[in-house]
This record gives sequence, C-alpha cells and structure tokens, in this order.
Amino acid sequence: MWPRLKLMIAIVVTCTCLALLQVDNANAEENGPVPESIDLITFRATGENPPSLQGEVCIPLRPNADTTVPGVVICHPHPLYGGTMDNPMVIRMRDQLLEMGIATLRFNFRGVGESEGQFGGGVAEVDDVLGALAALRARPEVKADRCGLAGYSFGSSMALEASARDQVMACGLVAFPTEIAEDGMGDFNYLQGLTVPILFVTGTEDIYSHIEALTGLVTRYQLKADVIPIEGADHFFTDAGWREVTARAIGDFMAAKLVGEL
Repeated sequence: MWPRLKLMIAIVVTCTCLALLQVDNANAEENGPVPESIDLITFRATGENPPSLQGEVCIPLRPNADTTVPGVVICHPHPLYGGTMDNPMVIRMRDQLLEMGIATLRFNFRGVGESEGQFGGGVAEVDDVLGALAALRARPEVKADRCGLAGYSFGSSMALEASARDQVMACGLVAFPTEIAEDGMGDFNYLQGLTVPILFVTGTEDIYSHIEALTGLVTRYQLKADVIPIEGADHFFTDAGWREVTARAIGDFMAAKLVGEL
C-alpha cells in the first residue's frame, strides 16, 4: 500500500508542478515585451461634415501590454504639390520617434490618397489634424495627456495652428512656411498667447522658411521656441543626410518634452 501511496503522491506533485509551470509561462507571455505594431486606420476629422481620413498608427516596442507610451501626430506637406503621408521626411520622423519609444499617427489630409473630401484651403486641414490627434489619444496604448504634433512644410503650419485650438505638450516643426501668404499660411495671429514648447528646424538654403523670419516670429509672439538651422538644406530636404539630422532633432525634442518630464 505504501509504495502505491507514494506513487500517487509523486504523480500529484508532478502534475501540480507542470500546471504551475504552464501558468508561469502564460503569465510571462502576457506580461513580456510587446513587439512594435502597425495599424492602418480610418478616422473622422473634426468640424462640420467631417470627411473620413486615411492613416497609420505605429506603436513602439513596449516592455509589457500594460505599458502606455506618448504619441505624436505627423502632418505631411502641401496636398496640391504632391504631399502625402508617404513623404520621405514624414517617414523618417516616424521611424525616429518609434526608436525613441513614442507612438506615431501619420495620415493623409482630406482629398489625398484614400482620404475623403477635397483640399480645404489650409483652413479645413486644421480640423484634419485635430481629428488625427483625437484618434491617437483614443488608442489604449497611448498616454492621452502626453501627445505632441509634428509636421513638415504645409503640415507644420497646420500642426502649429491646431496646437492653438487643442493643448498638446510639444510641436516639432520642419520647414515652417514663413514666406507664403496664401492657403491659410500667411496669418500668424493664432500665435498670440501660444505657450506650447516649439522646435523649428529649417534649412539655411530654404527660400520658403527663412531662419530670420522664424526668429522674428519667436520674438514677436514671445513663443517658447528654439530654431535649429540645417546647414545647406533647402525646403525639400532632398539629401538623406539632411533628413537624418532633422529627424534626430525632432526625436530628441519630443523625447525631452513627452518622455523626459515623466
């Protein structure tokens, strides 16, 4: 009898250990690192009769499923001049932000790609940015109160104007247009009283975004802003090296404002 009892006890102990090991493995999988993910999405702009817009959300590598991360909406160049969310500068900024642990949402303005609607003259596009910001904040992986806006050329103008209507923690702006008084980009009165931290990055050879004009805006409106010149770069950042330096500057700035102050 005793040998049989010992055998039964041994079997029970073994089964219990195996069950506990399976639970531990399941918990390890559930609480272990979560790989980077990419989701193609649609969302609505804000405003009256808002169009449905096409976008992409990227979530960086996270230590576990419970971890939430800051986020940045990235806005592309002028829709009427070939600007899309697949612009090389937009892509490089996305990749840099992901490397720094920041989620991104890039999207096509109304009338571009698979986004509904038509060009809104640089006025309605601010509603597109605000819709993208709301969509990013609604993601369960994103810290809704630690979001920023970034943009290139026309997109930087739309991002900054959106920040005057919905508070964000930072704006990283590349080639912000200072010499174009049309398409909603010539009136800077919305800068009055703006307190969001801003980084302007522009090329020394950019004929649409003058460094002197940017520093003038900073002084005139008492903006909390820095201006970084990229030596030799023009408005289109055709050199991959220029895009690299610029993306790193935007990434460092966003990390300091969205991650570094936790």
